[in-house]
Amino acid sequence: MAKFENFDSRKQIRGLAEAARQILSEELIRDGKMVSLDRVVAAIDETRREYRPRILAARQKKSAGSKREREESRRVK
Repeated sequence: MAKFENFDSRKQIRGLAEAARQILSEELIRDGKMVSLDRVVAAIDETRREYRPRILAARQKKSAGSKREREESRRVK
């Protein structure tokens, strides 16, 4: 009976489920039905390089505009 006292069925099921997910994802990647994580990360990197300067420029414009509005509202009062 001592062997089974530390047995955690939930932990075993989680481990089996993770192994099944890994096998399934490898099959999907191999069959071309799912992209690999490397390709996803590369696409994210490419998108960030393209859009980051635009986003930062828009934030600066917004920030400058809100500063100007605050200054104007102080002058009016």
